[in-house]
Amino acid sequence: MVVLPFPPPPLGVLAALDLLQGMEGREGKAFPASAVAEMERPWEPASCTAELAAEIWAWCEDVVLWINHEFAWRPAQLVPSCWRDHPHIARELPVLAVLRWRAEASASPQPTEEWNRYAFPTFSDRMLDRLGETTCRSGRHQDWPARSRYASTVSGAAV
Repeated sequence: MVVLPFPPPPLGVLAALDLLQGMEGREGKAFPASAVAEMERPWEPASCTAELAAEIWAWCEDVVLWINHEFAWRPAQLVPSCWRDHPHIARELPVLAVLRWRAEASASPQPTEEWNRYAFPTFSDRMLDRLGETTCRSGRHQDWPARSRYASTVSGAAV
């Protein structure tokens, strides 16, 4: 097969997305932001129950495999297997996955073109920039280099 199909979201994620789709405004009526803020939003796993978040992370694993097969030509372009240890990647992957799923479900090629042109390249650029020259890019996880500085800032020692 030349290209692999995009992995579909689990049923719980689909149900949450369908519910949110209905909140995007019926007949021109906008819903209060507070109503949406209290709903589970799969692109923001921290807003979800542990059960839904587990489904999101499992889906993201599939999406990472798909991205690495379809878009990474050089090893440095791969989403590292340790992506869960990198909040900057883990925070963006659900957004990227939902955008791609919505593009795949569109009756027009425009959302897919926008994902290919904007969403994925900017995700990839940010990921590579934030990883820098860490060994994660070559398959060996490197712990957070800024951990000690962050800890001293949080503890107040930096004052």
